[in-house]
Amino acid sequence: MKQRLSAILSYLVDLRSILLGFNIFNFTTTWLMDREIRMCTIGPYPTWWSYLIEPTILLIASLFLSLNRRWGNAVALLISGYLMGDYVRFLLINNDPVTTLSDWGHSDVLHLARQFLFALIVFCYSALSLTKRLLSRKSLARAR
Repeated sequence: MKQRLSAILSYLVDLRSILLGFNIFNFTTTWLMDREIRMCTIGPYPTWWSYLIEPTILLIASLFLSLNRRWGNAVALLISGYLMGDYVRFLLINNDPVTTLSDWGHSDVLHLARQFLFALIVFCYSALSLTKRLLSRKSLARAR
């Protein structure tokens, strides 16, 4: 019983599980907020589900990251990198991003910042996990 409890606690303390929990929370709060107010998102998506595009992408990236495999880390890196590139493209395509963001509502800017922050965290952690796995594999190959 003690081993099982310690295994569950170590899984819950793992950063991958915490990121997955935060992204589930992000998905849920975005969905609940949009039921009350219609939020703006990036991209040419239909308006009836556009508010869930970024949280869904981040949730999928977190699921791949929680698999704790090399290919899962690579997919999470690509997905979150795409999302971050999309945000940077959005800010660069406008002549004055500060004015563009000031035209939006307060909740829209917070939604965009929260999605970018989660994408940045998933991107950094997947990059660190991937490089750690690749470096450990190279050191094992040298030892043989």
